[in-house]
Amino acid sequence: MKFLFYSPHTLFDSSSGAALCVATLLGELAKQGHTCLAVTGSVVDTPNPLLARALTVAPMNAVTVESGRLTIPVRRVAFHDVAHVVAGDGWAPGALRAVEETALRQVFLEAFAQLDPDVLLTYGGYVSNYHAGLHALSKGRTSILYAASPSYISDAPHTFEHVNMVHTVSGAMRARLDTVTSLPKIVTQTFVRREDAVCADRRPTYITFVNPIPEKGLNIAAMLVRECHRLKRPYRFLFIEGRGTRASVLAACPDLARLDNFFTANNTFDARRIYEQTAAIIYPSIWFEPAGRIPIEANMNGIPVLACRTGGIAEMLDGAGFLFDVPERLRADHHAGATAGDVAPWIAVLDRLHGDQAFMDDAVTRARAADARYDAARMARSFAAALHRA
Repeated sequence: MKFLFYSPHTLFDSSSGAALCVATLLGELAKQGHTCLAVTGSVVDTPNPLLARALTVAPMNAVTVESGRLTIPVRRVAFHDVAHVVAGDGWAPGALRAVEETALRQVFLEAFAQLDPDVLLTYGGYVSNYHAGLHALSKGRTSILYAASPSYISDAPHTFEHVNMVHTVSGAMRARLDTVTSLPKIVTQTFVRREDAVCADRRPTYITFVNPIPEKGLNIAAMLVRECHRLKRPYRFLFIEGRGTRASVLAACPDLARLDNFFTANNTFDARRIYEQTAAIIYPSIWFEPAGRIPIEANMNGIPVLACRTGGIAEMLDGAGFLFDVPERLRADHHAGATAGDVAPWIAVLDRLHGDQAFMDDAVTRARAADARYDAARMARSFAAALHRA
């Protein structure tokens, strides 16, 4: 089959789990003999080194809108063995202008005509996503929305008017989607490239928290840092920037700057740099987390994960890790402060992982067992088979 992905959002975005998942899916499909092409703009969640590296490639041409007042460079960059046609030099979410979407539509229509795809895959809520999906349907093609965010549910039913199938990443997310659309759905776990995540040499030093924003549990993580400092625990916490940065963390939790167990690091497209120095992951999401790649990547490295029991996180852990209930007041208000009592069970587990080797060995064994069941190639085959059946 021939697959075309389109979105104003680039897949060169190491701060976006959706981008990395779809890029990996396309790569797996390409390895199995399918023809894959991605046509995107250059919208990113957060400026990041993955896009910066892609933009070092010289443009192959440029597209000029009919008015002649705007010319946008277009690059062709290989990523996971798939060609990506990327328009623009990097745009922030919400900053994409109508004239730029017009240019992107031109690039999409040219690519569609040349490739003549069997399947269009898209995500995002831009007007050009809508037009791309309708164009595919008008040509009798399958149009799939990759829906891995609850925002698609809140925008229903208009969310699904340009597609005839949905791809999502957990049974929990499917259950929510079923409440707003009867379209057929393909469910897989998040796609992760093993070679991008597995460390050859680990020197575990930190308790790591990725993308420190309120809905991801910033206030739980901050209270863990405070309490472990107060209790004189030996743990060092590393916050990895994503949409949340060091500046935004310290704006919300300024006292962390004074604590000697608090560290930050820049976002990186090489996840191995994170896991090679990680002893345990904290994943305290308090919103409905549809899935997440962090639990899968941690399992690949035999790293214990401490996470909130919400959305599809338990499915991604697949029997590994440690799950904690989300305090209702934090679920209702993502900016509410956590208490010492909220994090006491988390610290108890960290203490056992640190001081009880048998307990740590069991956590590692469960992570390895979950990883042994994870197979991105098999999921890609199932994805393609579901399309054949449809």
